[in-house]
Amino acid sequence: MESTNMLNASLNGKIRLDLIVRTIYQCRKKYILPLTLTFVISSAIMLCIPRYYQVQVMLAPEYTNGGGNMGGLSSVANMFGVNLGNMNSSDAITPMFYPDLMSSTDFLVPLMDVQVETEDGSFKGRYVDFITKKQTAPFWTVAIATVKNWIKAPGRLNQTKGYKPDPFRLTEIEDKVVKGIASSISCNVDKKTDVITITTTAQDPLVAAQLADTVKQRLQDFITDYRTKKARNDVEHITRICQEAHQKYLDKCKEYAQFCDSHQDVYMQSYRTRQDQLENEVQMAYTAYSSLAQQKIMADSKLQERIPAFTTLQNASVPVKHAGPKRMITVAALMVLAFLVCTVLFMYRQKTEVEA
Repeated sequence: MESTNMLNASLNGKIRLDLIVRTIYQCRKKYILPLTLTFVISSAIMLCIPRYYQVQVMLAPEYTNGGGNMGGLSSVANMFGVNLGNMNSSDAITPMFYPDLMSSTDFLVPLMDVQVETEDGSFKGRYVDFITKKQTAPFWTVAIATVKNWIKAPGRLNQTKGYKPDPFRLTEIEDKVVKGIASSISCNVDKKTDVITITTTAQDPLVAAQLADTVKQRLQDFITDYRTKKARNDVEHITRICQEAHQKYLDKCKEYAQFCDSHQDVYMQSYRTRQDQLENEVQMAYTAYSSLAQQKIMADSKLQERIPAFTTLQNASVPVKHAGPKRMITVAALMVLAFLVCTVLFMYRQKTEVEA
């Protein structure tokens, strides 16, 4: 009768550790089979999952903002994790948009042609060839893909030399490859400090490090190209006009010199008027060229000012240990879960037997 009350109390929300321990001790032999099966099955499944490596790169970008002009308001906002610096930024793409940028097709497609090499030297070539030919997958993934291939013939990547996938119109197999690349790259931005953390994942440590370094460089190049695009266009425009003005100035100097050489002993007023006219044209051409040359210097300075500076807080490094899967931890967690399920089941059966 006492054991029945204790069991009912335990199953009705009152925790009785003595009853739980007693039940576990009484049913200790019944744990052997389920825990053994859990260990064997979970170990077999975890061994089928290939190991992967992760590399992190951290950047601190420099961009124009007016946060410093907001005085104490900016400091108070930083205490709550809000960065007011981006509010007055002249850039449409601030660091908060970098994760969206890196997940775009235009950014991911060029990564297919990145040259990588495995740590053991067994592969050296394009990244797209590495993920399609060298990477392994769990048996269930291979089985599902095989069944799908029976239903529908799989597509093939275009291996033609010089072929470049069109981000605007990808094939089915290219779209799958791009999604695979997107899943192996992640970008996080600290909302308070704007520190960019790029994480790459690959089944080879050297490939993961090479991919991280490439993605970091591609991001820097993209942001630099974006921020300096208008300034570069201005420099090109001013340079072209300045060259035209310089050529016009040289032509006028040549025309003036030829006229003076051919009319040295002529004192007619019409020739002197023409000489003065040519001299004025030379002076005007020189003034225009001089003004444009100054504008070109200013445009070059503005372009240099617009080039962003990225401070690398953490460079890419080949990882020594794999990042996952955590096989021992996963198996241990599943063992604990199986143990708890069995304990609840055994206690429920005892309650049923007692009530019967």
